[in-house]
Amino acid sequence: MRVRRGFLGWGVFLILAGAVPLLVRSGYLTEDQMASLWTLWPLILVGIGVGTGVSTISSGGCGSEAAKTGFPTQNGSFGGSSAAVTLQLNCGSLEVAAAQGTSWRVEGHDRDGAGPEIDAGNASLQVRSRDQNGGPFTFLGQHDDWTVTLPSAPTVDLDLKLNAGSSHANLAGATTGIVDLELNAGTSTVDLSEVAAIERLEAGLNAGSLGITRPNKSMTGSIQANAGAVKLCAPDGVGLRLRTGESIIASYDYGGHGLVQDGSTWSTPGYDTAAVQIDLETRANAGSFSLNPAGGCD
Repeated sequence: MRVRRGFLGWGVFLILAGAVPLLVRSGYLTEDQMASLWTLWPLILVGIGVGTGVSTISSGGCGSEAAKTGFPTQNGSFGGSSAAVTLQLNCGSLEVAAAQGTSWRVEGHDRDGAGPEIDAGNASLQVRSRDQNGGPFTFLGQHDDWTVTLPSAPTVDLDLKLNAGSSHANLAGATTGIVDLELNAGTSTVDLSEVAAIERLEAGLNAGSLGITRPNKSMTGSIQANAGAVKLCAPDGVGLRLRTGESIIASYDYGGHGLVQDGSTWSTPGYDTAAVQIDLETRANAGSFSLNPAGGCD
């Protein structure tokens, strides 16, 4: 008997949709959590896309790869000691890097060479896709390519949101405050190994894969994985404390790296007296976390 895999995908989605109100009535989901479920639209795509090809979105593929035109390079500079940067790309590939000085630069290719929407000030930079608002049909749009170079001199709070596609951020030399990453149906890597400074990392993954290489510097953070895989890489000798969630459909591969488990917390022996302390809350729903995987975090 041959099963129509497209129907199977819809069946998975309908089962999940029917389960949500039951979870609310049973007390496993609050009404506030129910109201925010629309943000998890990539999970709907995963359900529908079982065997249909839509699931390739979660690996970074999206949109049309038709002939593209380079858009005019945009650049500017920050005038203060700190700056807030927001990057939102709906379907595409994004490269983020840092360079000496106070100047920023945005370059790349898109369908008509018009470029993204850019709003810049003395202490702020916002770069957003022009003709898409995100949502469940983002993956049908044009695949754009951006390269964003940020300055190393001011302290930068970076807010990066990727709706379908792929991104790679290497922030070597950058002085960062809070790095906030939201990935919806795609793949992303964040290399923090050579940052000049960092305060905190916030990350949310809704379907896809995320790799994070952490610095030899004390920091805190929180990472939430919904239907995705997170790889964490840390340098030798740092003190690690990784706190996990309690979902029965989550996986945490933290054993075998010298960490000691105490309930839902894994820690390096002597963490409290370590010179460098990395304290992360790691929670997964139908997702997984792995520490220092053999293939690295790229």
